[in-house]
Amino acid sequence: MALISWVLLLIPAVLYELSLATSAVHGDGNLTLRCHPDQAASLFELKKSFSFFRYPSALVSWQDGTDCCLWEGVSCSNSSGHVTALELNGRGLYSEGLNPAIFNLTSLQRLDLGMNYFGQYSLPASGFERLSLLTHLNLSKSGFQGQIPIGIGRLSNLISLDLSVLYYAAQEDSLDGYGTSIPGVTNWLWLQEPNFQNLVGNLNNLTELYLDGVDMSSSADDWCNSLAKSLPNLQILSLSYCNLAGPICTSLSTLHSLTVINLHDNFDTSATPPQELFMDFLHSSVLQLAWTNLQGWFPSRIFDRILFGATIYPGHDLSGYVPTLSIC
Repeated sequence: MALISWVLLLIPAVLYELSLATSAVHGDGNLTLRCHPDQAASLFELKKSFSFFRYPSALVSWQDGTDCCLWEGVSCSNSSGHVTALELNGRGLYSEGLNPAIFNLTSLQRLDLGMNYFGQYSLPASGFERLSLLTHLNLSKSGFQGQIPIGIGRLSNLISLDLSVLYYAAQEDSLDGYGTSIPGVTNWLWLQEPNFQNLVGNLNNLTELYLDGVDMSSSADDWCNSLAKSLPNLQILSLSYCNLAGPICTSLSTLHSLTVINLHDNFDTSATPPQELFMDFLHSSVLQLAWTNLQGWFPSRIFDRILFGATIYPGHDLSGYVPTLSIC
């Protein structure tokens, strides 16, 4: 009986020691599971693939043997210790392509590598489909080129997708950080096979889509039907410089949640008459149509149907009276 009592007294101590082996007290005083060693190893491999544009270099907290949940740009689940977010936007990182170690982080929900530079290498043809929990993906303005992989189109939990490639220069004759002159944009990313319909067909939860500068000429005449069919909850649509062509289909007006519509610098797009197309966008706050082929009279009654204070960027062949709104 005495032996049983001694064992029962020992159990809590053993459990406490085990908890110390897998947990750490973070700065907020809460007991939180430490980063899993395999995920820490993948992150460290990713770091080794980077060079750094600025001094002191970024990611100094990424040290082998430390808790990766405390590393710069990394967030973890308090309940499981798995890495749920990697947000390294604008850290001055350089890499010759995207290291496939990132696809081992299958618990990621947010991935933001925007405003870094990946050496004009293609996005990996496979691997993105492993990140099935992603809700936010931002690879914008990072120097990727080539076909957008189909794996991104399989991320059915995505809410926000930003693959835009434009970097706006202050002067028309200047170059951005990646060698692209504005205007006269080079389309570094494109959608051919898979095409735009293949990309968005399974992204039914998407509310934000930024593909500025992506060459969509292979889907130029069917892009808005694909949007209307696949993205019923879309709120922000930004497709400037995408080589779109043909009429803007009337089915686009079924996307009643749209608040931002940016189609500028798609020189071959058209819509006749424009007043019919945009009457159903009740919540619009930004409407950018400059340098498209839209023509006709833009009647003031359209602005009675959108939110007060909206910003309108009309095309150069559109005319009409625009009441008390900011015009560019």
